[in-house]
Amino acid sequence: MKRTFTAVLLIGGVGVGMLLWGAAVPASADGGSQAALTVAATTAAMGDSPHAYVGSSKCKKCHMKQNKSWKKTKMGNALETLRPGVKADAKKAHGLDPTKDYTTDATCLKCHTTGHGHEGGYFIPDAGDKKALKKAGKLAGVGCESCHGPGAEYIKVFEDIQKNKRKYDVKELYSVGLTKMDAKACTNCHNETSPTYDASKPFDFDSMKDTDTHEHIPLKQRD
Repeated sequence: MKRTFTAVLLIGGVGVGMLLWGAAVPASADGGSQAALTVAATTAAMGDSPHAYVGSSKCKKCHMKQNKSWKKTKMGNALETLRPGVKADAKKAHGLDPTKDYTTDATCLKCHTTGHGHEGGYFIPDAGDKKALKKAGKLAGVGCESCHGPGAEYIKVFEDIQKNKRKYDVKELYSVGLTKMDAKACTNCHNETSPTYDASKPFDFDSMKDTDTHEHIPLKQRD
């Protein structure tokens, strides 16, 4: 399946509102693929990881309450804000076309989906491919792994923890891809590249970390 991406401005519905992600992509000197350059820039902006994405449904079996509450948040529905007519007033206020479909723009998808541009992450499905649409749908929005890191390896550790009903130190999970929840986990998207960025009011992790994420429940088996 051939996938073509175009770098553009985007609008976000995650936490602090409309964001601009990615970097400007220069035209190639030899007239080569602009799409390839765009994907490269997007991937670099996201950061590299040796681990693959698996989708929020894999997390749900152990974190059902968190998953249920997350589905109702702006983060859980972030891809929807890229559709034509959605958040129209906000788009117009920032010079974006409210009638345009941004759901196929790689620069937008970086922070409106889970793992776009990485192994196992969100991809743009063919409209007529029901199987692909279903698979991509599981990675739509800002899912668990957008904040907690790609889960292909640490989910295996969680399964062992559950199976053996053992305690664990979170450092064990950091070593296999779990992301430490600090300001950096958020500012990959919530940063000065946003067209609504206010230098006098930078992203405040402490006040925003529990906004539009999910219900926070104490983890019984963590040391």
